[in-house]
Amino acid sequence: MKRFVLLLLMLSSVLHLHGAQPPKLPPPPRVIVIEFHDTLQPARAEVFVKSVRRANRLRAAAILVNLSSPGGMSESADRMVAAMRSSQTPIIVWLGAGDSRVSGEALRLVAEADVALMDKTSYLTPLWTETPRKLRPQERSAGSKRLTLALVDAQRRHGRRLDGVDELSSGIHWFNATDALQMGLIDGVAEKQADVFRFLRDKGYRKNGTSTTLDLTHARVESDWPSPQTDLLLALMNPNLCVLLLTLGLLLIYLEINTPGVVVPGAAGVLLVLLAVYSLSRLPLTGYGMSLCLVAITLMMLEAKSIRHGWFATAAVICMVVGLAGLVNGPLPELQVSWATAIGAGVGFGGVTAALLVLGLEARRSKVRTGSDAMLGWLAIAQTPLAPEGHVLVRGELWQARLTSKDSAVAAGDHVKVLRADGMLLEVTAVPLASSLDRQATENV
Repeated sequence: MKRFVLLLLMLSSVLHLHGAQPPKLPPPPRVIVIEFHDTLQPARAEVFVKSVRRANRLRAAAILVNLSSPGGMSESADRMVAAMRSSQTPIIVWLGAGDSRVSGEALRLVAEADVALMDKTSYLTPLWTETPRKLRPQERSAGSKRLTLALVDAQRRHGRRLDGVDELSSGIHWFNATDALQMGLIDGVAEKQADVFRFLRDKGYRKNGTSTTLDLTHARVESDWPSPQTDLLLALMNPNLCVLLLTLGLLLIYLEINTPGVVVPGAAGVLLVLLAVYSLSRLPLTGYGMSLCLVAITLMMLEAKSIRHGWFATAAVICMVVGLAGLVNGPLPELQVSWATAIGAGVGFGGVTAALLVLGLEARRSKVRTGSDAMLGWLAIAQTPLAPEGHVLVRGELWQARLTSKDSAVAAGDHVKVLRADGMLLEVTAVPLASSLDRQATENV
């Protein structure tokens, strides 16, 4: 009996101690912040997709995209939209930067968001706010129709109205936060990040047809910053920078060719050319732009062999400038090569290339003369009387010379001109004293 009582006492004490332990608190919810302030192009889309997948792997409570973009390539927008649709983590798109603006294909990111919010100073602008060069009416109409269909589909999936879709895809009206909210393009207005979290707590979000509230008051906010290598790649996706790097790299290679053995300019030039080629290969290049650049190189080669210097070189520079200006067919001016960059790079690279080709060919054509052959055409001074043979001083050297048959004799100190060389013997002719100095300058030149 005593053992039974003792056992009950021990059991009750264990239960009491176990119940006295404080409950284990769950970890705070995690919010991944993605800063997106760039054009829509392949490298940026790849970074965005990786960030969304990482947030899903970490089982984050929400993804907050701070967005400001003029738009960009539809293919890049397709990749980003696909990542947003497959995300299990709710995605909040917020135009939170001061005076931020979203236009063109970037509007699809706003429409695909589970929650779309805007700051009072931000704007939604139409597709063709910044019209690219050489945009044909058929391309403009097709782009507007494609964006309209994409926005309509996204707005319907998230239960938003369609009143302002046509104006965004083909109109001219800029929507501020108040206008966008009245037209049903967004879900609310938020000036600060705390306002975003308050909106999710009070009104929640809609995903897969289900509305859910989310308390992020004590959330742990983490910014998903790209690596330094990714930052470098994103910077290289600027077409103007790519063209300048390509031009600078080729000029450094030219410098290495003309001054062999230095090594550093050649290595740096090859590195810059490889970076530029890699970046340009990821941008939408045009066939006519590359063709004009090849035509420019062909004309430079013809210039080197032409006797009328200047015509082919001028045509080559013009082709190079026009080819560089149309090399990248981006949907935005930010994804095209500007005329200033094309003119600077085309004139600089084309002019240097044409000059080097001409000088190189002239050097190959000119014969290198040494010894007695190098004396032909020079004026000399008779050191001894020539009757008809003697010695003359030419280019600081003493040579044996012989007068031609028409000259009888030349006194010491008179000027003679070298006509030809017979081995180590120079054949010379007398030169009138009055014109000797003028002829000396002319012959030296």
